[in-house]
Amino acid sequence: MKTFLIRLVPILLVIIFFGGSILIHEIGHYVLAKKRGLLVPKFSIGFGPKIFGFRIQETEFVVSLLPLGGYVAIPQLADLHEIEGNFDLPDDAKPATCFDKVIVAFAGPLANMLLAFGLAIVVYFIGLPVLEEELTTTVGYVAPALTMPDGNQTQSPASKAGILPNDKILSIDGHRVKKFNEIVQLIALGNKKDSRKEPLATLELERDGVRLQVSVNPVLISYSKQQHDALRVIGVHPKQTLIVGDLRHLDKTQVLELKKGDRLVSANGVPLLHVQTLRDMASKNKTISMEIERDGNFQTVNVPVVKLAVRKPFCGLTFSKKRWKLDFIPADEDIRSLNQGLRQNFPRIQIFCSNEKFLEKNGVSNGDQLVALGGNRVFSPDEIGNVLRNNDQATLKILTKSGEKELPIEKIADVHLSDTKFDHVCGIIFEPHLIIHRPTPAQQIVDSMNITFKTLGSLFSKSSSISAKHLMGPAGLIKVLHTFAKNSFLALLCFVILINVNLAILNLLPFPVLDGGIITIALLERFTTWKSLNKVLAKVQTVFFALLIMLLIYVTFFDFRRIWAEKQTIFENQRESRLIIHHDR
Repeated sequence: MKTFLIRLVPILLVIIFFGGSILIHEIGHYVLAKKRGLLVPKFSIGFGPKIFGFRIQETEFVVSLLPLGGYVAIPQLADLHEIEGNFDLPDDAKPATCFDKVIVAFAGPLANMLLAFGLAIVVYFIGLPVLEEELTTTVGYVAPALTMPDGNQTQSPASKAGILPNDKILSIDGHRVKKFNEIVQLIALGNKKDSRKEPLATLELERDGVRLQVSVNPVLISYSKQQHDALRVIGVHPKQTLIVGDLRHLDKTQVLELKKGDRLVSANGVPLLHVQTLRDMASKNKTISMEIERDGNFQTVNVPVVKLAVRKPFCGLTFSKKRWKLDFIPADEDIRSLNQGLRQNFPRIQIFCSNEKFLEKNGVSNGDQLVALGGNRVFSPDEIGNVLRNNDQATLKILTKSGEKELPIEKIADVHLSDTKFDHVCGIIFEPHLIIHRPTPAQQIVDSMNITFKTLGSLFSKSSSISAKHLMGPAGLIKVLHTFAKNSFLALLCFVILINVNLAILNLLPFPVLDGGIITIALLERFTTWKSLNKVLAKVQTVFFALLIMLLIYVTFFDFRRIWAEKQTIFENQRESRLIIHHDR
């Protein structure tokens, strides 16, 4: 029952906030229409065939099949019968004035803004826990290289442009920045190109009290194997405060001079502004001389670097043209003494598959133990690989909670072996430096508006790397809302604020079908001699509505591609967590 409720609550939150954002918009239209004495024969959440509904006075309230928005049918406001249906108005129905049309059309976006402002007040009073580095614009680490979508590495744009740790970024392309995520957003949404047609960003920096302007050529990096979501990046990371939280070492004979609560200032004379700087240094040194701050005093300590096995060996299979994977991963027993890599024998080998439905159908679960392969015992990933290299099918004997099961596998497309991975570490676990951030409601609204306007500007710019495929439709919104609902209620509220500001601004664009189109037509009819523009709107609205639906279908296609890519990424992350060797056990 408890598990059911844990799964149910995020779904309910998605329904409340996603449906509520649409509902509040339509309520705005409905309330103002009734106040102005206009008839409202239909109030619909969604489009298409009715699922269910009820009637109050002259208004039929319905929930429709397609969750692509909603509408309030107000025939006196605009002739949209091809979308909303035909409604017979009584003879004494008063015509809507220009003022009626403008305020009723504007009421929907206004309702979204009021909801966003109300939620922003909640976020302000509760306070948003954020990492300290999220609120800085000072560079802590400049990546020397970035991995491109084709797998090759290239010098990072920031490194190539000469950006240094401790540089403070003041603006991007003339836009002032106050937080590091604003830097990331402005780089990604940039719409400038240089004379070679390469992406371009102009950064204003402050270095040692001197202001500099630096031109950077961002590269397009995808955060999944699907390349449609590639965005501009330059390879900078925010400044961090490195506070020792815990110490973990294999070599108990070494006396470690660090203590919990120490602040790391420098290592071998290099300022420590980001954890990656220490990781880079550990790969090149056997001992690191660190300057630390302890109880307000500065001192130098020597920290040993230890070579550890940090990732287990494994054998991975891909099937059906690489659509899903099956991995054989050693369990954790005796894993600390790894020194032979793939050829070492392990007490237990576990299976881990991206296609859980396939496992369920055969009564097997991820993490179950491999007992035999093709009737023979196997003790290492290397042995498994040797058996499967020359076979595209095999029978696995798996030990499950309910006993031994046979798992037939076939159409093996590829066998991939990965050996033990070693790394040089200092064994320091750093404390996350969380602070409670209280952005004012006005600032939250302004930030959301800036993101929306910047996205629209990039979308309509030929020089940007943003296109319609980067937009998020209903499926993508629901997925992100569900993720936030499971992990952080405050993050959920922040995203709902952004959604409502987006809805308000997008609906005010002067296009037919949208509220902005109705307002534009009403004003043109009032202040020009074009008195039949409402009839023109009635003729073109079907075309624009069809285009809008086509855009939503197009965006939703990429939503599902992102969802699929994220599902694959989740599998990769889960696999990586199983491959990591926990030396502190």
